Amino acid sequence: THIVFDLDDTLYKEIDFVKSSYIYINNFINKRYKIDLSSEIESCLKHKISFYDCVKIKFPEVKDFTLQKYLELYRFHCPSISLSADVSAFISKILEFNLEFSIITDGRSISQRNKIESLGISQIVKNVIVSEETGYEKPHLNNFKLLNEIYPDKNFVYIADNTSKDFLAPNILKWDSICILDNGQNIHKQNFALEKKFMPKKIIESFKELML
Repeated sequence: THIVFDLDDTLYKEIDFVKSSYIYINNFINKRYKIDLSSEIESCLKHKISFYDCVKIKFPEVKDFTLQKYLELYRFHCPSISLSADVSAFISKILEFNLEFSIITDGRSISQRNKIESLGISQIVKNVIVSEETGYEKPHLNNFKLLNEIYPDKNFVYIADNTSKDFLAPNILKWDSICILDNGQNIHKQNFALEKKFMPKKIIESFKELML
């Protein structure tokens, strides 16, 4: 068996990456312009307001802080994120059973690899497949087929969260597919009213329910 994970809202909560980026951007702004918007960060997260919009609304005089600079800071900072205790325990169990795991994720190469580095698993994950590097995003089969080619004799278990795109390809390839239920913090909400081909084979509430 080879375990394959999605990254965002599966191995960690993506909202934590967003919060980390806002803190990083605020530190940059505070250092450069002597403006502190740390008190606005939680409000931006709660009401799903872009921190860039918040800066421009609160301080329109800061004209040289461009959207391009904001996106650069947002996407390429090294985030302050971590595995939950449940996820960490499950990965430890994978290693104890002498199994290996890989990650298939959509996103920009630097951003996704910085996340994996920050989570402390870059040295133990066997393969990281990022959409920007391959040119294919889920639900395309390409990135999943890459692992089939690397491990032609393995059975695969894919663990993810996004019902709109995560499970179609592994289902077509006859992988086992497991969905981690949104605990209310996910950025992309789950829809379980889609066609059967999009649905995971199993739904669980947390990593505690996973058995090896």
